[in-house]
Amino acid sequence: MKNENAPHSNDRASLVMARRVVMAAKVEENRSEPQAEYSEDRAFVSRSNGLVNIDNIEQRKIQKIITAQKSQPQVLVEGRFLAERFPSGISVMGGDIHELADTTVLATAGSALHIIIVLSGKLRFGYDDHDFYLRGKQDISKVDLSNKTLTGTVVHRPSKEPTAVIVDIKRRCSFRRYLSKGRVRKLNIIIPHEWFERLASGESKAESMFWQHFAHHLSFVKWQPSPQVFHYCHEMMEAIDLEDQWQRNLYVETRATAIVGEMIRDVIQLPVKREVEPVEDPCHASSEHYDALCGAIEYIESYLHTDLKLEDIAKQSAMSVSALQRKFKQTFTCTVFEYVRNRRLDKVKEAMCKEKITIGEAAYMAGYNHPSNFITAFKRKFGVTPGELLTS
Repeated sequence: MKNENAPHSNDRASLVMARRVVMAAKVEENRSEPQAEYSEDRAFVSRSNGLVNIDNIEQRKIQKIITAQKSQPQVLVEGRFLAERFPSGISVMGGDIHELADTTVLATAGSALHIIIVLSGKLRFGYDDHDFYLRGKQDISKVDLSNKTLTGTVVHRPSKEPTAVIVDIKRRCSFRRYLSKGRVRKLNIIIPHEWFERLASGESKAESMFWQHFAHHLSFVKWQPSPQVFHYCHEMMEAIDLEDQWQRNLYVETRATAIVGEMIRDVIQLPVKREVEPVEDPCHASSEHYDALCGAIEYIESYLHTDLKLEDIAKQSAMSVSALQRKFKQTFTCTVFEYVRNRRLDKVKEAMCKEKITIGEAAYMAGYNHPSNFITAFKRKFGVTPGELLTS
């Protein structure tokens, strides 16, 4: 299906690097403030009335994420977001978020160790066939560490669910995030395995003890963080309001690294589990509906720059072309090539922001023979023309 949607860029690495699932979205924000890219871990929301991308949200103001449908857009999520990636490779995502709709996010997650901490509210998510349910045990406004106890405005919630979990992802897998109406304050610290490898300096008993807990793909450890960790989390939340990017990066990365250290200290003191079972989720929902298409999504993301054919995509999910088209439409409310077209536009927009390519080069990368068609498609998707983006 070689048409105007097939990109011809030679820069395969830039097209393949993120390999994330992204679809159309609009973000309602204060336009007087510059946008800041959310992260490389992007996702889209499967809904009957539209798809939502959580890419490109301005971090330091109250945000609203709305559906991309043309009529009666619905606000799904609003809040204050933290999203930073550091030269060390560590990423931090989270914030004080108010979820306004019940829906499910689908994405893929790459190889890394994830620390997920819920300060307040409830959080449901899953990787492949593992679902997790976390519930914050306190609402924190102030934390006093003078006697290693939480003081200030703290509401304790008795719960059997863990407050945090550490999950080791050893290969790319499917990711689900279950949005539900309510407020959640959370942080996700993502540490690439290479970061740990750079710390190695010969044999280490602590390192060996630590990785015994994460011997397999999606091995996990339930974690109840110390008051010190919650204090760091609270400080990272406060950093959302720092206008100076350099200061904010320094502030957040030092706390994130300190949390990693606290986590390692706690994990190596735990007995090693012989079997790994998913965290029980009383509201468990089957992931088969989404996982069936993960092979197709992976293939599309890997070969987005090539002349994609429906037959080849269908093979990756072991289904017929008609079944692929039907499941794609049912699950994502778009066709396969509508998804491909949107992803290519996403990649081109990223290249325009980072590499400052021209509009002609962008149109060529996106597979449009005529720049006018590219400009029309670009504005329809992002709400601005390529020229307006380059001059903003």
